Amino acid sequence: MDTGTTPQDDSLIRLIEDEMACINIDAAWKESMMPFLTVEDDARIQARISYEDGRSEGLAEGRSEGEAAMAALMERLFAEGRAEDARRAAADADARARLLEEYGL
Repeated sequence: MDTGTTPQDDSLIRLIEDEMACINIDAAWKESMMPFLTVEDDARIQARISYEDGRSEGLAEGRSEGEAAMAALMERLFAEGRAEDARRAAADADARARLLEEYGL
């Protein structure tokens, strides 16, 4: 049965207790070597990291899709001899949006 007391004749347990007592006295060591996080703090940190990773991945994916759509639009416009529309699409977001919609891109 566990009584919560250390048997005085157990040298290993006594050695561990003595070492722990020394470590617990040194607050600076504990502070620098053993930062403690609550479960909630750890969950918040993990959520923030996951959010930031997801956001970065989403932005990269969005850029890639936007570049692909713009390339497809330019290819179609030049194939149809619509160089002026291509120039407008490159410079004007509203014109670009109309042309992307026109081509279903």
